[in-house]
Amino acid sequence: MMNSATAAVARPLFEKNDPLAALINPLSFRMSLHGRAQRCAERVRDHGGQVYMVSHWTEIEQALATILQGPVGRLVIAGGDGTLQATASYLAKALAPDQLPELIVLSGGRTNYVAADVGTRREFSATLERILASESRNLHPTARTSLHLQHPSIGHQHGFFMAGAAVDSVIREVHHLTTKRAGWSNSRAASTLGVTRIGLKWLLGRQRFELPDLKIETDSLGTFDGACRFLLLSTLSQKKRLVRPYARHGRGPLRVTAVRHNARALPLRLPRLLRGHFSPAMNRENGYLSGKCSSVRISNLPSITLDGQEFDLDPNTPLQIDAGPEFRFLRV
Repeated sequence: MMNSATAAVARPLFEKNDPLAALINPLSFRMSLHGRAQRCAERVRDHGGQVYMVSHWTEIEQALATILQGPVGRLVIAGGDGTLQATASYLAKALAPDQLPELIVLSGGRTNYVAADVGTRREFSATLERILASESRNLHPTARTSLHLQHPSIGHQHGFFMAGAAVDSVIREVHHLTTKRAGWSNSRAASTLGVTRIGLKWLLGRQRFELPDLKIETDSLGTFDGACRFLLLSTLSQKKRLVRPYARHGRGPLRVTAVRHNARALPLRLPRLLRGHFSPAMNRENGYLSGKCSSVRISNLPSITLDGQEFDLDPNTPLQIDAGPEFRFLRV
């Protein structure tokens, strides 16, 4: 079977005269500094592209509806994870997989957990110029399968990283801190420091989160039942990340990890879990479910964050997660 990286290389890359468009979020953290949004817009216009300034999912959808009235070969996304998530969801619903444009991601948000995996975080306008001016053979495409979420509360959503249970609660608490407290929102490291601070307090028992009693059914890893402490799903590579909390067994494009609140020896095994070094004792009987699969069904889940976007769910209806279309990202 051809892996995603091989598949990406096997397909033809764009030509420099393909139709070009850009979605630029001038309110995303890094794009809002030092005139970066305007400079990136100028680069796109210099190459004959259309530029749309967007800061909300409704503006993203309106811009994409206009862009897709004609052909588009390359789409620049300059913003945070939320901008990318809204764009991927719209494109996946509007286009067939073989019609999806090549994506060029400038990681302009604060955390950029997803965008940093498929895009760039440095020298935005210079990097964009190199990509737009480069011959195809000098570019390095990477492919990522998307998560396809289906639920009546959110319809169809696509993304690349989903968090639930206490992980969702920690992310939401950090969002609250970075938007409500003076000083936090001006720090580049606010999200990382916030997750670390709140996560440590939680692990030490100094901060409490309500843990949902979940039933998680997978197509190849079995079933998980019980009050869930960790819930993570992703299709990102994570090869270069220090934290990659997924076991390496199983088959399929989705990676999932779920841990019960009373998982055996969790404090001692947490370093192994965070590095993806699961021992044989870290199994379903002892409260651990982790590995690769192709579909996941989760019952009684009240809320999630998908690429940093918060979604509330009716827990009476299961959340279905499958592999969505593959997106191709261009990098230098």
